[in-house]
Amino acid sequence: METCKKESRGTTNISDMGIRANAKKSVGDIWRENMRNEDGSLAIFGLFTFVIILVLGGIGVDVVRHEQLRSELQSTLDRAVLAAANLDNTLDPKAVVTDYFQKAGLVQYLSDVRTETTSSGRRITAEVDATVPTYFMKFASVDRIELGSYATAEQGMTDLEVSLVLDVSNSMNSMGRLDKLHDAAWDFTDIVFENSATANVSFNVIPYATQVNAGAALLSTLDLDDAHDDSHCINFEAADFNTTTMQFAGNANNRRYEQTMVIDPWYRNSNASGLVLPVCDPDPDNEIMAFSNSESAIKSMVSSLEANGNTSIDIGVKWGAAMLDPANRTLGGETGYPLNHSGGNLKVMVVMTDGVNTDQFHMPDPYRNGTSDIYIYNGKTSMPARYRTCSGYYYYSNCYYVNGYYIPETNSYQSSPYGGNSAQLMEWKDVWKKYTIDGHAYRRYKASGNSNDYYSWMDATHTADGNDTKNARMLAACEAAKDKGVLIFTIGFEVSGTDANTVMRECASSDSHYYDVEGLELNDAFSAIATKVTELRLTQ
Repeated sequence: METCKKESRGTTNISDMGIRANAKKSVGDIWRENMRNEDGSLAIFGLFTFVIILVLGGIGVDVVRHEQLRSELQSTLDRAVLAAANLDNTLDPKAVVTDYFQKAGLVQYLSDVRTETTSSGRRITAEVDATVPTYFMKFASVDRIELGSYATAEQGMTDLEVSLVLDVSNSMNSMGRLDKLHDAAWDFTDIVFENSATANVSFNVIPYATQVNAGAALLSTLDLDDAHDDSHCINFEAADFNTTTMQFAGNANNRRYEQTMVIDPWYRNSNASGLVLPVCDPDPDNEIMAFSNSESAIKSMVSSLEANGNTSIDIGVKWGAAMLDPANRTLGGETGYPLNHSGGNLKVMVVMTDGVNTDQFHMPDPYRNGTSDIYIYNGKTSMPARYRTCSGYYYYSNCYYVNGYYIPETNSYQSSPYGGNSAQLMEWKDVWKKYTIDGHAYRRYKASGNSNDYYSWMDATHTADGNDTKNARMLAACEAAKDKGVLIFTIGFEVSGTDANTVMRECASSDSHYYDVEGLELNDAFSAIATKVTELRLTQ
């Protein structure tokens, strides 16, 4: 019994001794042991990472709240100043801006609205200020984020140059098309001047049919071949359509333009009627109006346009583009137009047609110049003739052909020119002022009695540039204008199903700049274009 008790006490004593031994370890030893112990280290790292992510996420929330408010304010600002600057708006601009912010629930941030009248329209500026309180950034001592923005809008361009290229071919007389054009061009003019300062607008109106009547003033700036004062058109060469620039009198290249002759290729006139429809229409109502800022004069001009002849869109575009090229300032004389290209001006060409390009007629050599074989005296002409004459008791028993002259005015023949020695040979250019091409050929047939002479003279005395040639020239002129920064709008008036639809679309600055319209839609197209070219611009 005693032995067991001793063994039990001995075991207890060993344990107590171990505890006392551990208690004798130094603090440094315990620290070194704990440093080597890695249990629980990831938990500490994770805690720190979570705190960092939480702070960064909170900052992100504050930034997103700021950006959301900024975006809403800027969007409302832009829409409000655009609406207020519109010159069609008759309300107080400040009230319009305020109303936009009230409806958006942001009126508390609107700090200022200013209105300025400019030389070209109206400028509206609005400002906003806001303070966004922070939720998380305050832990970094950032209690709020300040926000400020503004927007400025104005309507009207500093300088606006417009070339209206308008179809006045004979087909425009159908179905009231010409009247619709009168109204549409009037409204176009109205909208442009309502939304622009008169002093900053320049209008060119270019009516075209078979040709374009440029007028004496514009043609006086050019060196001309076959010059005359009866009408004022020129025949451009193919290369002329590849550029908007023209070459003026005394130019270093000695370039001369061929003036269109006075010819009528369509009708057969009577002996004393003169021409019915010359290729170059001399009607002053259809003459180019150049560099005008008179609203009343422009409206009067577009309202008095008359229609006749074929369709030469290419020549209309060529002149329209030339009137916008500052290299051609000689055309503008003292007006100073066309202006240099700059960010402060807009050059626009509006081209309208109701059909495809058709034949453009020319008088070929040798019938342009020089002396003809036709005599004239006291208004009566004598053409060389070979006619049948008879003699003898029985008049028709001795007949033969002789050379002589046919007098169209009396439908008679004689052996010498009417007027005898007083008769004068006509210049070819004067022949074509008296006779249409068909009328002349018909009288040649009457002079000879040979129908082949009619067709021979018809073929010899006129040539034509056809549809394919004129389409190519038109598109070349459009590209040259676009390369110079001209904005081109085109209008196809009832041209669906024709190649006019294709070339007009290609001529325009883009598909959205082409209008394919019917009937009263012509007015809508012109009005839409006028609104676009004077549309509002966010300037800041």
